[in-house]
Amino acid sequence: MCNKIALVTGGLSGIGKGTVLELSKKGYNVVIFDIQDDKADKIIEECKEYAGEVIYKHCDLFNSADIRKGFKFIKEKYGRLDCAFNNAGFGILSKPFGEVTEKEIDMELGILVKAHMMCMIYELKMMKDNGFGRIVNTTSGAGLVSSKGMALYSACKHAISGLTKAVALDYATNNITVNAIAPGTIETELILPYKETNPDEYVKWAKANPSGRFGQPYDIARVVTFLFDEESDFINGIIIPVDSGSVAGTR
Repeated sequence: MCNKIALVTGGLSGIGKGTVLELSKKGYNVVIFDIQDDKADKIIEECKEYAGEVIYKHCDLFNSADIRKGFKFIKEKYGRLDCAFNNAGFGILSKPFGEVTEKEIDMELGILVKAHMMCMIYELKMMKDNGFGRIVNTTSGAGLVSSKGMALYSACKHAISGLTKAVALDYATNNITVNAIAPGTIETELILPYKETNPDEYVKWAKANPSGRFGQPYDIARVVTFLFDEESDFINGIIIPVDSGSVAGTR
């Protein structure tokens, strides 16, 4: 049994939920930071058949005080943190950068950049004290290459990619690794309704992946759990595209 303590931000839906399920199956004790309180009981109940304990902590990642309280909760509950998947985030609709609003800038920088930074500061302190740590961030293909209409989102995801690489070097001698995954188009709760309401758009998004199909949350979760493993300790400071080849080149 694993018995490691893992944090998943944004763990009540999409990729985060898929990762919580995968970690629980493998025996991790998982703490979820999220704000979708109404979804927590269902996921906790779903994980009861697995070996790992799953606990939900309401945490608004736009609020630094909430983040501090969240990590205090982990410290008091378990005394340590072994692994963290900084996954929470969202984007805005594609638009030319000159049409982006200040509110949208603040939202994207807040959830995609500042929240990652604040969480990592607390994670690193706990992991350094523990003498072990695995951090995985969620960037995007937009954090490796850019595209028309995606300037704000791409800038924030590039920031996560750069943050991941630099922090990995800072803690390389502390038995702490820091990596990131760049998901392709994943079939989450946000996309599934389009199968009925806008099937043309649904098919278009599926074909955005070279494989011609959507990725599934477990496709990401399995890479995250691999990077959490002690035996992945020589993999550090890299961005792993999990996208069937989307950023490999033009088709």
